[in-house]
Amino acid sequence: MQTKHSRRSFLKLAALSGGAVAAAGIGIPYALGESRPCFDPNDSYWALEKPPASPPLQENLSVDVAVIGGGYTGLSSAWHLARAAPGLDVVLLEARQVGHGASGRHGGMVLPQTGVESFEIASDLETHKLVYDLTVAGMASLRRLVQSTGGDCDLQLDGYVHTFVDEEDLPYYEEYVEQAVKAGIPLELMDGDETARELGTEVFAGGVYDPHGGSVHAMKLVRALAKAALEAGVRLFGDSPVTGIEEGETIVLRVGDGRRTVRAKAIVLATNGYTPKLGYFKSQVMPLHVQTAVTPPLTGGQLADMAWDSRLPFFDSRNALYHVVLTPDDRIVIGGGSAEYFFGNGVCYRGNLSAISDMMQAELWRMYPALRGMRFEYVWSGILGMSFDGTPGVGVTGKHRNIFYGLAYNGQGVNLSFLFGEVIAALHQGKTHPWLETPYAGDTLPYIPPEPFRWIGTQVALRYYDWDDAR
Repeated sequence: MQTKHSRRSFLKLAALSGGAVAAAGIGIPYALGESRPCFDPNDSYWALEKPPASPPLQENLSVDVAVIGGGYTGLSSAWHLARAAPGLDVVLLEARQVGHGASGRHGGMVLPQTGVESFEIASDLETHKLVYDLTVAGMASLRRLVQSTGGDCDLQLDGYVHTFVDEEDLPYYEEYVEQAVKAGIPLELMDGDETARELGTEVFAGGVYDPHGGSVHAMKLVRALAKAALEAGVRLFGDSPVTGIEEGETIVLRVGDGRRTVRAKAIVLATNGYTPKLGYFKSQVMPLHVQTAVTPPLTGGQLADMAWDSRLPFFDSRNALYHVVLTPDDRIVIGGGSAEYFFGNGVCYRGNLSAISDMMQAELWRMYPALRGMRFEYVWSGILGMSFDGTPGVGVTGKHRNIFYGLAYNGQGVNLSFLFGEVIAALHQGKTHPWLETPYAGDTLPYIPPEPFRWIGTQVALRYYDWDDAR
């Protein structure tokens, strides 16, 4: 079966083109590399629902496990660890406040599969089905946790649609869906007319409906995970950036200005695209900046004109893919169409957000002409943690095997990050977990070329994909 291009696999092309400086005609911005992480403000629509601030660390601590990062991975890991071993002393250290990073900025979709297995059989059909089943089970577990906190987080898991743009893509999806259904994955292929009826837009040649997956309010989910972690006995510290890590049988973390330390028997790296700034996975993970926007609430007339009666979220098959969600309060969240990489694994956004907003606005109007003239209410940028080939990483590393990690979600992090918290807790307890039987556990993340080849190759790859999408 012929494979398809996607934003998740662009690093393969980036590596191949990394040495093509002359052909690309691109100047190398050596002076723009960041020596240490910085943290752009979270001015997303989701941030209106951010949880109460956690206090900063104000004393030296000795603990069993210190989790670095207060997004979904960190909160899930902390909660799973504390629940698996009552009495375990677990603290979480967040550089700003929980949900400040990618977890509080994404596009609102909750998806099964990994990036590399998304509508593509990456290795074999048995593995493809196993990964699907595990991620579907992860969503069910996430739903149970949300329900246990007394909230709903606008979590809707009634399915989603993966749309494709060109008629020439139909044979690929016909063959893929046939194989997936034979394996027991309950997908349904839709033609252009059915896709238009379900989504209220005629711009797609067809789509694939998956009954597992859906959408969520990004920051309300952070609130639920934080509440669950606190109730499990985890201590959360905000405005407490880790600025140094000294490995050993007991790991010493320097926090803030270095005057506070946390001594831990084990740590969890739950920082995804920011992880290289801590000195880990610098040659295996890179931050990619993507943008998202949200409209004001739609009127009843606009909703009727759009005829998006199914309200199913969807994402398309383009390289710089678009993803679109209709929220319970009748706003449209749209993201994609662009991806940016800044020299030296830059995590501060230095792009033209206004230009990208105009591009997303034009695409939304093209999909739904009834909304022409409507302007976005919020536009923001966030970071994806990308690997070379779209594979995620979860496991344990370090000389003393006491550094646990979950990262490189390649745009599918809501579900995977929660699931990887469960895997990390199992690894810490020395227990088995079904995910460890997949190819996406342990030391599986491939090498990404260093600068300047990384930056050059990424620019060439992104420009190629822009051209390919525009054909």
